[in-house]
Amino acid sequence: MSDLTPAQALAQPTDITLADGSTAGLRYSFRSLALLEQRFGSVTGIQTAIDQTGDGAAFGPLMDLLGAGLVGPGGGFTPHLRHRQDVAGTRTVEEILYRRSSDGRDLGDLLAPQLIHEYAAAMQTSLVSAFGTGSPGNDAAPETTGSPGLT
Repeated sequence: MSDLTPAQALAQPTDITLADGSTAGLRYSFRSLALLEQRFGSVTGIQTAIDQTGDGAAFGPLMDLLGAGLVGPGGGFTPHLRHRQDVAGTRTVEEILYRRSSDGRDLGDLLAPQLIHEYAAAMQTSLVSAFGTGSPGNDAAPETTGSPGLT
């Protein structure tokens, strides 16, 4: 039995193994989710990146999804954003590079393709921890049979 409170348990990262044999803690904080929103443009864009099944680019979005969850003290990575500005002055995030804070190594060089299933499972576990398995806000709208006060 764990001595952690429910809040402490939610804050626990899921460790992933990197190609150099080290581990990093994957946890989706509010900051992580905001980074993903900047990268993919919207919550729908994040969901699309998560749902990709090989019909398009998969490794780049997976690296972005993992990188965001490794930001901060538990994961030890720092995001470096590259922006693009169009002629109207609108800036969009073109790329986010995730560098390990301790030595500056790029996350892309530290991810091992043979561990992709471990990464996907850890990402799923961490996202469920961040959002829970459901919330009242995701329920269907209640049915109404008539307007109150009208006969």
